[in-house]
Amino acid sequence: MLDLKAKLAAAGLVSKADIERAEAARKGKAGKGKRPSGGPSEPRTPQLPVASLQGKPKGEIYEVVRRWIEQIRIDGSAAAPSDEAKAFHFSTAAGKIGRLVLEPDIAAQLEDGRAGLVSYMSNHGLAHAVVPAPAAQQLVQVMPLWLRVLAGDERAGLTEEKAETAKP
Repeated sequence: MLDLKAKLAAAGLVSKADIERAEAARKGKAGKGKRPSGGPSEPRTPQLPVASLQGKPKGEIYEVVRRWIEQIRIDGSAAAPSDEAKAFHFSTAAGKIGRLVLEPDIAAQLEDGRAGLVSYMSNHGLAHAVVPAPAAQQLVQVMPLWLRVLAGDERAGLTEEKAETAKP
């Protein structure tokens, strides 16, 4: 009697019908996330509503971008780094050197252009995240200084000083 379902049923807390209904619901959810049989497909990245953010106050932009980055980031902000993780250095918008500790596969995605490193305003101040390259290209349309690293994109790594001199 090591099964939790059997223990709950023996205690009279659930009925056999309850167990069957819960198992059927669990099996129904398991099939929903499968890809269609038409072949492999790329995972869809949620789109940043660039057009609707143009001209909005900074607070609104920060909130939308923060929620969006939490959905799409690929660097796992909460997990402790493994023994294989290495320091990745980049320039900040203020012209200083920033550092993130990244897993080798994520660092490789940054180096070959499949991912980009972006800044964003978290609930605790300026933060950085690794996101898919298309997402980084969307973010630079709203906040140009927030694109820190993206292989092959000349807009990456722009500093506040360079941005000021580029303005007409």
